[in-house]
Amino acid sequence: GWAHTLYMAEPSDIVLIAATGAESLTDEIGGILGIPPAAIDAEDADGETHLRLPCNVRLRDTYVVACLGGAGVNRFFVELSLIVSGLRRASAARITAVLPYYAYGRQARKHTSRVPISAADVASLLEEMGVDGVLTLDLHKEEIAGFFSPRCHFASASCQPAAARYLHTQRQLRRPVVVAPHASGVTLAKAFFDSLAELHASGDGGSRFASPRAGAAPTLAMLLPHKASGSERRHLELIGEVRGQDAIIVDDIIDSGKTIARCSEALLEAGAARVFAVATHGIFSEESLRIIAVSDVTTVVVTNSVPFSVPRDHPVRRKLVVLSAAPVLAHQVAKLARLPPPSLDQMAATFPMTGSFFDQRRSRQLGRSSSSGVVSPLRERAQALHLRAYQEEIGVGGAEGNISDEAEMGSEGSRDADRDADLHADLEACMVDLASCSGPPRSAHDLASLSSG
Repeated sequence: GWAHTLYMAEPSDIVLIAATGAESLTDEIGGILGIPPAAIDAEDADGETHLRLPCNVRLRDTYVVACLGGAGVNRFFVELSLIVSGLRRASAARITAVLPYYAYGRQARKHTSRVPISAADVASLLEEMGVDGVLTLDLHKEEIAGFFSPRCHFASASCQPAAARYLHTQRQLRRPVVVAPHASGVTLAKAFFDSLAELHASGDGGSRFASPRAGAAPTLAMLLPHKASGSERRHLELIGEVRGQDAIIVDDIIDSGKTIARCSEALLEAGAARVFAVATHGIFSEESLRIIAVSDVTTVVVTNSVPFSVPRDHPVRRKLVVLSAAPVLAHQVAKLARLPPPSLDQMAATFPMTGSFFDQRRSRQLGRSSSSGVVSPLRERAQALHLRAYQEEIGVGGAEGNISDEAEMGSEGSRDADRDADLHADLEACMVDLASCSGPPRSAHDLASLSSG
């Protein structure tokens, strides 16, 4: 709008801070924007968190990336409040909390008496902390946006277009049908359907996995729980047709994995050829990974909005694909901060800089941004290779989950195994060299030119 015409900010005007657990995602966002991210210097002593801001924030717009999900959500929330307090005391101009997953979002209404509306309480707490804006992804309930006052800017973006592009270009979809697993998921399923239909209409299928048979336009279906008369057990009633088609279950969260397992079973019984599952947020609590591993679902696509770990020998690695939420978040941050739009498409189906090629130990080798505001050239090179993988539409890990150690590539991908191996070798090599070096960060344009080279 007119504000962008009057004034465009520079990356040096912006401070990008990573809370505990969000370092990798913040590094990716910073790499796309050309902003060197800074990690909080935090330590726990006697059960309390002690932290120090990594750089000068006086009169600068500050974006704090915090992953509030999983078992440590309450501890991360307290740390976020301390970070915001420190920024206020340090005279930051404007503070935006970038929360890929909105904690307590499933508690957005009163289902019984004497219970809080926790999603509204989280909104009140964020405002009381001193947060000026909140950026999140794929809310569980749209009414959460109304819990914030006009003083606090609220924005919610979606990773569904990136997931749609991944399945469209990498999975040889045959007559795809998008399935809402419950009535409240229809809106999200419709958004995914629209993205898939747009890709189909535009003929955007230039992947090496594209198939001349995959020409049918996507359709929609829905599963509804139904209790037959005289029976205590609930059955899933299918509204729509899936026989002989690839069914794609679309939801915002995967927690226990039971919904995915039940829906995939019902869809296969109804004649579906294959079942895929897509969710923005992978919480994966308790036995969820085991449930998904033994279920009939072919592939589960999530993002890195919530940090989680998978044991090295776990069979779910063959089914799980983790896409990066960084392109979407980077575009939203650029818009809010009045930065030039990144050169990387926000629909880019990129993979995180963790998983198949970075384990926890080597991630630490890459080095966090120091308090002086420099980024390791090693991470710059990793980011460039990361972007190149997308531009060539190479799904590292082949036709299987992208967090597997030795993915077994199908016949469609085996002819390009050498090219994938070369990319993997480059990524491995970049972890070894220059680990202790530092230098000025590259802009998003420089990264894009490096990756295309």
